[in-house]
Amino acid sequence: MEDSGNIDLAMAFRKLMSENKSQEARLDEYARIISSRDNEIGMLQTMLSEANEQRSSVDNQLNELKDLRRYLNDLQQQVAGSVYRTTGRQQHVPNDTNAEDRLQNLNKEYTYLQSQLADLQTQLTEVNNRNLLLQQQNSRIAELESLLENAQEEIGRYSTVHLQKKN
Repeated sequence: MEDSGNIDLAMAFRKLMSENKSQEARLDEYARIISSRDNEIGMLQTMLSEANEQRSSVDNQLNELKDLRRYLNDLQQQVAGSVYRTTGRQQHVPNDTNAEDRLQNLNKEYTYLQSQLADLQTQLTEVNNRNLLLQQQNSRIAELESLLENAQEEIGRYSTVHLQKKN
């Protein structure tokens, strides 16, 4: 009778060792998944900081464009004021041509900056879309990490229950 007890105990021991190896393999796989997710999170954080830098640059350029627009409006008013006097007649003042040249140059620069603004707005839209995608991927990673943690806890409980049943 003692031999069958030893055989049962030996079989239970082998079974537990087999289960233990299986659980260790799963834990190793989970560790690889976590490592991969950590790398992805690092990459996503880098991409997010780059996107934020681009957004800041676009904001600065927009502010510069607004300042230039105000300056251009001021110059237009100066030109209009120097051309028309209180009598309502047009009079040429020698400095008017200089102001008109500056106005034309500023109009050209303004047109150029408007095209740059359109490009920057397109880039900003792309950055915002990329940020949204990164946030979605970050949420998915967090969800997967939570599932992994739950699985690890379940494995731990499963191992503990089986060890208790065997004893």
